[in-house]
Amino acid sequence: MITVYDLAGANDIRFSPYCARTKAALEYKNLSYETVPIRFCDKEKLTFSNQDRVPVLSDADVPVSDSWKIAEYLEEHYPEPKLFPGLGMKEACRFFNMYLVNSLHASLMPVIVSDIFEKIAPVDKPYFRESREARLGMKLEEIAAKRADFRPRLLQVINDLEAVALDHEYLFETFTYADLSLFGTLTFVTRMSDEPLFAHAPALAKWWDRLHDRLPI
Repeated sequence: MITVYDLAGANDIRFSPYCARTKAALEYKNLSYETVPIRFCDKEKLTFSNQDRVPVLSDADVPVSDSWKIAEYLEEHYPEPKLFPGLGMKEACRFFNMYLVNSLHASLMPVIVSDIFEKIAPVDKPYFRESREARLGMKLEEIAAKRADFRPRLLQVINDLEAVALDHEYLFETFTYADLSLFGTLTFVTRMSDEPLFAHAPALAKWWDRLHDRLPI
């Protein structure tokens, strides 16, 4: 049995965009798996993987960490259906994966970080506050007060993704890991925040509905 060590918030809400990518890849490949909830303060439970971040996939006691490396592992060991279906597709998906981290995630965090704080377990809140305030350079309360100021940058990225989704069933025409990457991020946002990402992005909303129906994670 494949096991996924999966970030959990209050009331067992599973919210990591990277864990969502891994679980979606397993669903897409029709692989059975179980999950182990991990909180921010549970990092000692991951020592078997020689690092302290989720997701971690354990397959026959072989640990693999990092969502991208897990995707590579699954593609090698369970090659059908393919996450990278065609010449150059792996490289294209890798680039898109990095774009999401550097553009979408970077613009999302100041907008929704206060929402995330409200939905994580109380025991994790001191760690989350300290780490996110250090990363963003201000107090969570200051970030929340400036939410409207941060929103235009996020909307610009959403507009870019809307242009990609327009008239396309999948982002690269055929289904690839790029779809799973964006699906993971949007799963995270829709579970942790009421931010209206799709208010001005109807094509992206339709894409999200297709993926959400297809991948019950």
